[in-house]
Amino acid sequence: MKPFSSLFSKILLWFFMNLALVAVVLVVFFAFGSQIDLHAIFGQQASDRLRTAGRLISHELNQVPHANWPDVLARHAEIYQVDFALILKNGSLSLSKNMDIPEAVMKMVMGDFRRKFPTGELSRPPKPREKPGRKHRFMMRTKNPTRYWAGVRIPVSLTPSRPPVRAVLLAASDSITGNGFFFDPLPWIIVAAAVMLISVLLWIPLVKNITGPLARMTRAAEEIAKGGFDVRINEPRADEIGRLASAINHMTSRLCGFVKGQKRFLGDVAHELGSPIARIQFGLGILENRVDAAHQRQVADVMEDVTHMSNLVNELLSFSRAEMDTAKVMPKTVELLPIVQRAVQRETMPETEINTKIDPQIRVIADPELLARALANIIRNAVKYAGDAGPIQVLAKRKGNKTEIEVRDFGPGVPDDLVEQLFEPFFRPQPSRDRCSGGVGLGLAIVKTCIETCKGTVSARNLKPKGFAVTLTLPSDTSTN
Repeated sequence: MKPFSSLFSKILLWFFMNLALVAVVLVVFFAFGSQIDLHAIFGQQASDRLRTAGRLISHELNQVPHANWPDVLARHAEIYQVDFALILKNGSLSLSKNMDIPEAVMKMVMGDFRRKFPTGELSRPPKPREKPGRKHRFMMRTKNPTRYWAGVRIPVSLTPSRPPVRAVLLAASDSITGNGFFFDPLPWIIVAAAVMLISVLLWIPLVKNITGPLARMTRAAEEIAKGGFDVRINEPRADEIGRLASAINHMTSRLCGFVKGQKRFLGDVAHELGSPIARIQFGLGILENRVDAAHQRQVADVMEDVTHMSNLVNELLSFSRAEMDTAKVMPKTVELLPIVQRAVQRETMPETEINTKIDPQIRVIADPELLARALANIIRNAVKYAGDAGPIQVLAKRKGNKTEIEVRDFGPGVPDDLVEQLFEPFFRPQPSRDRCSGGVGLGLAIVKTCIETCKGTVSARNLKPKGFAVTLTLPSDTSTN
């Protein structure tokens, strides 16, 4: 087997390709994000907003008296859709609105003062090389109610004459994103969507490459299960699916050969048995007229056995003849009503009522002899098993380019779990296994073979509350409609 011709190898290779592409996307995003400024591409620089807002607020606070600081914070709170609080070293607060600062937040802010601003350094101006970064910001979450807090150090002047001092500007929001102020989730959403899109585009061809042939093989297997051994699967590939298709084709050829061989064998045996059975019947007929009355009963029993054997042979001959080469059968357009009437006339018993309801205009495409044989077998079964339960009905109706022919009776039907097996050769429901009422189990098998040879289908079902129906579906001739 060639490398990567195995389906397992293909799936594994595809998986690692998917991982590689995802890794490339993530590396580009994280490694080159600063150079290509992804935030600027999306029009938002969320990671720098708090620092930028702090600079603007610090500048405005230095231009107004200390008493007006809450107004400045309120104006910026409305702009950025977050709440602002300014905390000085001595613990004094300026708020954008009346709100409580949780104790945990105050501890963090005051701890930040102690760590970042040792005694004697609070009044120093910032060093020129000092660059605010992540170490100058912090974030935390508080509960009851849940709020998210972010803080940044800014310089403020209490009076124009005094040097600036350090303070902490707090931004608070009920949202984890701070309505886009803390951080912008859009770039992450776009990256996640891009990764998902790449994965989908990468996996769809592989999935189709697997599921498409499997669907075709499933349909072929269903046809084979129905007896359609002429199905062939064309999958020119070297992996497991290709080998499975070849195995199914080989299996179908073998099954077709076995079935044809079985039919041929049954036909040959039945043909060879026909002549000796006929001679036995002839001899028994002569013997029956010559024996005395005391032995006529024994001769009659033997004659009954030979008649039963003769019927079995005739059924085998009919079954083998029905299984003929489809290429030799030439279905043609025929009127349905005359064929049904001929079958009904042949199978009607004096005590049986058979009603037909068929539009004389209905024409079907079938072989007339095979269709007549199929109908005769179905009507014969109905007469045998349900002739005394009520009238037997033969109906027909068009459905699109198909015609459905249905034979109904009002008998007891058959167990539901045995309906699908009725069309198998030599199958008979258990109650019918007797010489008086039961056949040899080939009648419906002959029906199935005849109808499928005419490019049709056959099915059976129990009726409610009682009764049984066999439905034949054949192509309709719609040229005259």
